[in-house]
Amino acid sequence: MGWDKVASPGSAGRRHDPRAEVLRPFEHWLTGDVLVLAEYADGFCAALSGAAASVIASADGSDLSEATRFDAVVLAGLLPQQSDRGPHRLDDTIAWGRTRLRTGGRMILAIGNALSLNGLARGAEAACLPGFPSLEGRMRPDGFRLPTRKDLHRSLLASGLIHQDWWFPFPDQNRPLSLVSERALAGPGGFDAGALAMAAADLDPYDAGTGLFSLRRAWGPIVDQGLAGDLAPAFVVAASRAPLPDDERLALHLGLRRRPEFERVVTFEAEDVGVRVRRTRLDPSLPAMVEGVSNLFPSEAFVPGASWSAVLDERLARDGWCLDALVPWAEGWRDAIAQTFAAGAVLERDTSLPGPALDAIPKNLVAGRAPTFIDLEWDLGRPLDAGHLAVRGLVNALTDAQAVARPTGPVPSVLDGLRHLLPKLGLALDDAQLTERLTRESRFQSIVSGRATHRDLSWAAATHVPLRTAAACDPEAEIARLRTENEALRAARAADAAAREAAEMEGARRTDRVIAYAADLHRARDRLQEAVDAADAPRKHGDSLPRRFWRALERLT
Repeated sequence: MGWDKVASPGSAGRRHDPRAEVLRPFEHWLTGDVLVLAEYADGFCAALSGAAASVIASADGSDLSEATRFDAVVLAGLLPQQSDRGPHRLDDTIAWGRTRLRTGGRMILAIGNALSLNGLARGAEAACLPGFPSLEGRMRPDGFRLPTRKDLHRSLLASGLIHQDWWFPFPDQNRPLSLVSERALAGPGGFDAGALAMAAADLDPYDAGTGLFSLRRAWGPIVDQGLAGDLAPAFVVAASRAPLPDDERLALHLGLRRRPEFERVVTFEAEDVGVRVRRTRLDPSLPAMVEGVSNLFPSEAFVPGASWSAVLDERLARDGWCLDALVPWAEGWRDAIAQTFAAGAVLERDTSLPGPALDAIPKNLVAGRAPTFIDLEWDLGRPLDAGHLAVRGLVNALTDAQAVARPTGPVPSVLDGLRHLLPKLGLALDDAQLTERLTRESRFQSIVSGRATHRDLSWAAATHVPLRTAAACDPEAEIARLRTENEALRAARAADAAAREAAEMEGARRTDRVIAYAADLHRARDRLQEAVDAADAPRKHGDSLPRRFWRALERLT
């Protein structure tokens, strides 16, 4: 790939290549001349073109003059393999990038982690996969080995890049939903980096029941134990010989799964007294309202604590749960809605609530002495009723539930949950009323996502609470599976025993045949000796025997 000069500021807006989002923590630095080393650099170039004076992309560095210097060098890839430098490709690439920095310039490096928790959840290591992590320290076929956090820190220091700013992308560097800074891992102001890592785990295919353990449940303890930086999926590091500017941002959360009008960036920023959460539109030039729905992009103080959905997850993670056991949890959520939006009044299915209450769903309720709703970002432009909010909140909670263990009976469907819990909350809905609320919610989801969404009673009946633990399955099916495995094991053992017995019998038969054959040989030798003795006797007396007799005797001897 040759030099790729990208348009200067003022060109068209950012093209949303997910891989380019790893640069977002440092986009305010990338304003001068920028060099990008990447095999596929188009997305990075498009993302930088709005602010950078110029962007030069190179696939392998061979097309760059050694005299050219840049204000920033982005290493989104490695230099090509050299026959005898495979294990040193990372160090060579860092050294190459450092020599192309102007005085005070900054290098930004994005690379996977050899000790990625995501990789550990996948089980057996696969050296044939590009960028695979290796707890065993294995090298890929090209001789390269991903670095650990300590390895990368050491490599940067060896190149004189002593000033470093570390960020960790979740679920990985190719599609970051959240980026967490190193300073956030200490939990300033009660900030919980684990919550972002857990939410991003939903995008990892190995957290959907196929991994060795649940990433969503694992990230909380990992963060609590101070291991998140070492086990992060990847690293995004800014490094320089000169000091880097102070940065009070703790994390960035990217909402890029909506229609463009509603895409936003959520910034968590440390303040003197706690943490501030700021939500900004990704593209302010787009309309603020679509079909009567608007996003308020609220900014608010960070509220520490577990979400109401996390409380539900804890209950569903215990074997033997049932829908009755979820009633107190649902009642706590209903009471918080009544207190916040209805002055504590008893809620009925047609109780009118203000438009922003639409987002007062369980995952936006922070548990604590005084449960508090956060992130109330949506407004329908008109009031909604408590029945719609109840259906919306319960559907969201039941379909997003994580690490669900075995229930006491059959796995309940979403419709089972609605029919059981709504009457307990004093918000009973018949099938027609339930269908009408599901239709409203489908319309809202379609507007927000830009994709047609259809949810009705048939969908609710066919959608079950997702069982995601290793033991999560229908009990009867699990028993049948275990019986089949046991029967197969017994059959294999019986076949093995029969094979051993047959081998022993065949061995005995072979021994008998050898013994019989040896006995036959002895008898034949005795008969031959007798014939020889009989033939020698006439000779000794001069008797003459037929010539053919002597020929036959010679053949026998």
